[in-house]
Amino acid sequence: DNSAVDHGTPLDRRFSFASYVVGRSNALAHAAALRVATAEPGDPVEFNPLYIHGPVGTGKTHLMNAIAWEIRRRSRDRKVLFLSAIRFMSSFVEALKARDTIAFKKRFSGIDVLMIDDMQFLQGKAVQQEFCHIFNSLDDSTHQIIIAGDQPPSRLEVLDDRMRSRLSGGLVAQIGAADFELRRGILDKRVGQMATTDAKIEIPSSVLDFLARRIQSSGREIEGALNRVVAAHSLNKLPITVEQAAESIRDLISESHVRQVMIEDILRAVSGHFNVTRQDLLSARRHKSVVFPRQIGMYLAKTLTTRSLPEIGRKFGGRDHTTVLHAVRKIEGLLGKDDTVRQSVDALASQLRE
Repeated sequence: DNSAVDHGTPLDRRFSFASYVVGRSNALAHAAALRVATAEPGDPVEFNPLYIHGPVGTGKTHLMNAIAWEIRRRSRDRKVLFLSAIRFMSSFVEALKARDTIAFKKRFSGIDVLMIDDMQFLQGKAVQQEFCHIFNSLDDSTHQIIIAGDQPPSRLEVLDDRMRSRLSGGLVAQIGAADFELRRGILDKRVGQMATTDAKIEIPSSVLDFLARRIQSSGREIEGALNRVVAAHSLNKLPITVEQAAESIRDLISESHVRQVMIEDILRAVSGHFNVTRQDLLSARRHKSVVFPRQIGMYLAKTLTTRSLPEIGRKFGGRDHTTVLHAVRKIEGLLGKDDTVRQSVDALASQLRE
């Protein structure tokens, strides 16, 4: 039932506060959204407007939907109008063509909460003037305005100075790029959702770690990468391993991203971390003080670069690809049960990304 949004953009039931994963980069935006959504009818409006901004795919629309659903759950009498900026523009243009702007204005007169998504697309002098009039009529102690965009108000060059200033006058909450912990949390949440429909699905922690390290763009792309891995397993009957995951998402990793980490960098980082020499890592020595760091290095080379197993073997002292495969699988197995190994791999991966 989308009646919480009268004649507006339909809501997506997947996007609720319960399904939103909170991390350091989105904590303020989440807290502000929750405060607005749980305010009691009649309470003074605390943040007006609440302006949420961040890059594409970082969860702005998810939070907007979550706010609308929560308000709906708490009070079915409160009227919420949720529109994309494009929907606002098209509706206004249609009203102009029909010579019925009065009816357009009336749509906003009886609402309690106005929500506008993708504010950066609100273009055109007449459209912006109309929005400004509506904004001014609702910007008081009883009506809540919530806006989302990909830039902070100060950088919305399509708007005039006065409107940018008004949008900055409430609370501006940024959603930044997701760190490893947040990306991992998104994957865990998605896997949990998958398990409700397919109890047989089991994805090793090492594969989730790999995806969280390699896909560093948006939450949307992280979920897409996971879907690829699961599809390869389901449709092609392939095992869910780090190697298979790497093959499934190969084209998602940009060339510039791949070049950030070289095997030579990995050798240098592993040498420093474990206090062994580069020569030791490349040598034939079999002492555990050398073998384990060497295996860590091979695992990092496989997960942080697009080098093939034979190429990694050659870079690690001319070893066979089966040796590299054994090392990758051993570290993959240890990551799920040995915190010390996981901490070492995480520390090295973070160092190599800097």
